[in-house]
Amino acid sequence: MEAIILTVLPLAVIVGLGYLTTRFDYISSAAIDGISRYVFAIALPALIFRNLANGNLLDSLGPVGQILLSYFAGALAVLILGLLVGKYLFKSGQAEQNIIAVGASHSNMVLLGVPAVLMILGTSYVGPLVLIVGLHGMLMAVLLTVVTRLRGGKAGQLPSAIWQAALGQAKNPIFIALVLGLAYDIIGDAAGAPRLPDIVNSILRILSSALYPCSLFALGGMLVRYEFGGQVQEAAAVSALKLAAHPLIVWVLAKPLLGLSSSWTWVAVMLAVMPVGFNMHNLASRSKNAIGMAGTAIVMSTVLSIAAVITMLYVK
Repeated sequence: MEAIILTVLPLAVIVGLGYLTTRFDYISSAAIDGISRYVFAIALPALIFRNLANGNLLDSLGPVGQILLSYFAGALAVLILGLLVGKYLFKSGQAEQNIIAVGASHSNMVLLGVPAVLMILGTSYVGPLVLIVGLHGMLMAVLLTVVTRLRGGKAGQLPSAIWQAALGQAKNPIFIALVLGLAYDIIGDAAGAPRLPDIVNSILRILSSALYPCSLFALGGMLVRYEFGGQVQEAAAVSALKLAAHPLIVWVLAKPLLGLSSSWTWVAVMLAVMPVGFNMHNLASRSKNAIGMAGTAIVMSTVLSIAAVITMLYVK
């Protein structure tokens, strides 16, 4: 257990450093936005493109399909659970139910998920990691659109709604890097083209090397913006769904049902055990509903995610 705690401790320390330096204005909020933007727009796309372009996707189509199915089917299951919890447990309105569902199903994939997997599980897991992360925004936007339109009795609007959701995510640098990396891999294999030149590899490696500290530090700095204390019971339910139900469902789908290898299974589980994503608060702000709950859930789940990761590693 001591070894596990020491493995996880660097993540917690860097997140805490980002929080404290921003909280006491040693680092400005604008600087945190810049660091976060670098992670989303430069460092992570460089990591994704480099690893896909230098990989061999065609040799692992089976495991790729299984890990994507296990993660995103698990996310869909928790999304539906979130709607049910909001409706029947808390008697919330439809807007609040959607906010609970988003919090329960959307992981903080980039700022914590990527460095957690690479620092704790190791860089050998980067293949399945970049596939889930690269598709996360696109697939979760589509799943949320389908579920909300169907439950609202607006099935006729599905094609246009799905198109709009997909189009919005298609501009995401992370998704663009995924598409370009896969295209380079597939076309290069078919044409017998060489892998990325050494100089390109070096540049992309340097750009992505700052991903670990920048993402964790930015996460801590961004937590300053969210207040703890609003609708604590609902926030606790969201945190329980995100940190317990989501990873458990993903594990059941990946290992017992689909027979995925242990190495790929734990990548999916680790990403599922990540805390609530910031988009829960964005949704709450747009609808002017449950802003306090969203902020509380983000802070609560982020703090508790350290214990959740330690528990996962202990069980593993």
